[in-house]
Amino acid sequence: MNFFKILDTLKRQDAALIFYALLNRIPIIVCGKYSEDINNFLIELSELIHFRKEFVFYTDFISVSEYEDLIQNENIDYNSERAHIRCPCSVSLKALNRFNRFYSWIIGIELVQNVDSSFNIKKSLRKKMDAFLIINLNLDKNEVELEGINLKEIDLSLEQSFLQKISQDTEKSIAKMMRVLNEKTKIDDIDKDLMNTLLDFETEKKELKKNIIKSEMQKFFSASKRAFFILSRLNLLRSVEINTKIGNKTLLETIDYEEAPLERIISFINKEWNEDFFMVVENGKKINALDSMQSMWG
Repeated sequence: MNFFKILDTLKRQDAALIFYALLNRIPIIVCGKYSEDINNFLIELSELIHFRKEFVFYTDFISVSEYEDLIQNENIDYNSERAHIRCPCSVSLKALNRFNRFYSWIIGIELVQNVDSSFNIKKSLRKKMDAFLIINLNLDKNEVELEGINLKEIDLSLEQSFLQKISQDTEKSIAKMMRVLNEKTKIDDIDKDLMNTLLDFETEKKELKKNIIKSEMQKFFSASKRAFFILSRLNLLRSVEINTKIGNKTLLETIDYEEAPLERIISFINKEWNEDFFMVVENGKKINALDSMQSMWG
């Protein structure tokens, strides 16, 4: 199972939604006919979110109390890795029957003909989850569907930039490697099969894409964490009735990250660390001008 080959078959918005759901800890349900393909897809998906700690249901924990023990640090230690749960097909129904909280879960469901249907799966999921993303792996057409969230209210510009970065940087790297090999193999009698083998970069292409997206997601995570440290201190001042705010532009310059709008960063902070800092940031000309004047004085 090649995650990026499947990604290439999707509409750009649907592909972006997968990264959005991963970052925002929205439950992701992967459905299909073949459990092995689904489980491999889950593994590849989980590897992308490497700044969280993966736990596998029925391997690392079984009961509700064990699960609660795994995530208890999230509310008391901001530096602890957030939990990310992978649930293979063989135990997905057990998980859905046993748990009521599926924050940052990716779950595989094998659809058995004439027994399960996409409609029945959605109906069951709606009883357990306010929002979730379904990825249907089909031989004829792969589909992505977001439930419980209005697409018009989502800004996917960050995730769209990820996709563009994957495409552009991968093609550049592959083109460079092919150019070097072509230069080194300018021999008339070279075997064609050997040449085709030398210029086959499918394995390398997959690895390049994975490294690029992991790098971009890590950059976003690190920038968001820098913003979190700043905003949490400003929020502390507000708790002692010192009303202070920071301008949008100033904060982005301070954390040295401008690939995503500040609203997206604050939204991510809310999902990752359960803190709401919208009241600490002011996106206005006056506050940005004051911040700029202060920065001029060092």
